[in-house]
Parts: sequence; structure tokens; C-alpha cells
Amino acid sequence: MTFKKLRITGPGTAPYQLGQPMYVYDACVLLGTLDPVPVGNSGTEIHIEHFTPTRVVREERRHVGRLVFLEICAFISEHFHQVQAISFAFTREVGVLGGGTQQAAARVETMDRIGAINVQIRPRVDALPGQFIVSGVWAYSESSIEALRVVLEEQRALYRAQPISVGVADKPGVRAALRRLISGRKGR
Repeated sequence: MTFKKLRITGPGTAPYQLGQPMYVYDACVLLGTLDPVPVGNSGTEIHIEHFTPTRVVREERRHVGRLVFLEICAFISEHFHQVQAISFAFTREVGVLGGGTQQAAARVETMDRIGAINVQIRPRVDALPGQFIVSGVWAYSESSIEALRVVLEEQRALYRAQPISVGVADKPGVRAALRRLISGRKGR
């Protein structure tokens, strides 16, 4: 199976409804949850901030969060036409992006490329010096949707070479222990 895009659902893999937590999957592998997803401005805006990655994503050598955010923007714009803007605040430290300054710069660059407006960087007061919050708004327009499509396809192409779901079954864990047990080998 060739990777096409991430799958977004509501609780229990039910179809997503505005205001619910979002569950983001690559095939059957849960990548993380976005909880809560507040809806504001009479249902025309959502806010993305509290993404909780699973262990699979935290241990990944690539930055998957960028793809997750872009997939969420595309999903919302395709399925919820009443939503006209997605505000965001990125606070999570992502070691593969480098230090705080590099993380903020990478996030701002992506947000600029998709046409986000009012993008701001400010220090995190609840963290060590050098950690930043990147916030702004991605508003629907023909140009921002086209810009999103271009950047999302780039990220999908990078991810397509080796989706997370491909190697999960082979990682150490219960399945590997069962295979060793069945084959008669002892684990080290």
C-alpha cells in the first residue's frame, strides 16, 4: 500500500465532528491526538495547540508534526467549509529540528509558505530560555489553499519514502517477543 495521506478521526475512529479531539493515524498506527480542538467565532474558526504525539512519533528521527499540521489544515478545509480560519500555537519541543531558535525558524518558514498571517514568535515563559511559541492564523483563500496543497504534497512525498506505519510491527515489543517465543529464540 502506498502512503497517500494521514487519516483523521474523532474518538473511537468515528468520523470527526468539530469540537471533538482529533486522532491522527498513518494507516492503523495512531500518531497522536489533538485535544481539545476549540471552535470559536460562531463556528468559523478552530484553534490547534495541544498535539500529544504517541511514542512512535516521539521516537521518530523525522519531524512528523509539520505533516500532521498540514494534513489537519487540509482535512478541515475539505470537510468543514464553515471554518474559515485555523489559529495555531506551536509550543512543543522537537529535538530533530535543533534548538529553540531553529525550531521557531522552521515553523515560521512553513507558516509563511502556506500563507499564514499574523505569525508571531514569543518566548515561552514556562520553559528554559531559548524556547519559543510560534502562533498565527491560516485563513482560507484560493491562494492559501493552493500554497497549502503545494507544501503538503512536498511533505507527503518526503514521508512517502518510509511511512511510520511500515516499520511499527517490526519494532521491539509484544509482536517481536511473540515471534521469538514461537521460533524458540531467546531475546537479548
